[in-house]
Formats: sequence, structure tokens, C-alpha cells
Amino acid sequence: MPRLFLAVFPPVEVVELLGGLERPEVEGLRWTVPQQWHITLRFLGETEPDEVEDSLRGFRGSVSTVRLGPASRRLGARVLALPADGLSDLAAEVGTCTEAIGQPPDRRDFTGHLTLARARKRMPGTVVAQPFETEFLARELWLVSSQLHPDGSRYTRLTHWPLVGGS
Repeated sequence: MPRLFLAVFPPVEVVELLGGLERPEVEGLRWTVPQQWHITLRFLGETEPDEVEDSLRGFRGSVSTVRLGPASRRLGARVLALPADGLSDLAAEVGTCTEAIGQPPDRRDFTGHLTLARARKRMPGTVVAQPFETEFLARELWLVSSQLHPDGSRYTRLTHWPLVGGS
């Protein structure tokens, strides 16, 4: 069974801006790459895609303004991320629709973030990404398959649901 999650991806212009961030070489730290940049709304774990699609049949989430930044922060001992605000309502809707399938959430509160780097062991104390701040409209929800590899996860976008409203 594939490892699945539901996510929002930043548009090309935001990916290009993120690509301009410095990525200093730090032992034990792996910077994420553009193909990995997303905001997970719900991690499902090993689940059949058909189950997810059935749970989201008729889903009509709203377009949301996502605010990235303004500064990176650590999540746990191994992740450096940019905060991503503006997706709490959408994440709650997705959670309600999919609560009967997949792995239960790790925590109750949604913490929107875009992962910039992962440490093999513990994040070195001096690693901070440059300040970065932008906004974008989240217009699609994606079902994504994640394959683990030694050089980092690889993602395949399986299907999507357009979000409604907004300009």
C-alpha cells in the first residue's frame, strides 16, 4: 500500500522565490528541493488511494490565502521549516472528511509549514534560513504518494480537487 498525504503546493512563482534562498553546506543537514516543497494538510500513512478519493467525493474546500514566513523555525529536533498560515480551516475540513481512514493524526492542532531542511540526527544549533515572506492562493488540494529514498522522499501527485471561491 502506498504512503499517502493530502497537501497544497506553492505556485511556480513562489517555488522560484524559495529557490533563491541560500542553502549553506552543514554536515548532517539535507536541504529539500523544489519537487518536495508542499504544505501537508493531513498525513494518511499506508492507505489505498481509492479510499481517500471516496472520502473526498463531493469535497468543496475554499481557496485560501497562504502566508509563508517571515522567518524559519525548528519543528522538533530534525526539521527546519517556514511557517505557513491560512490553511487551518481547510486542514480541518480535510481532517473531517478523512477521519475514518489512514493513520490517526500525530497531534490535534494543525501546524502549517513548508519543510526547508531535515537533519539526520539533531538540527545543528546555528542553522537558520534567510528571512522569507510571501503569500499565495491555494487553489487545489492534492493527494500525494510518498516514496522513501536514501536521498530524500519522492512525491507523485495522484489526483486533485479544485478549491472554490477566491479571485
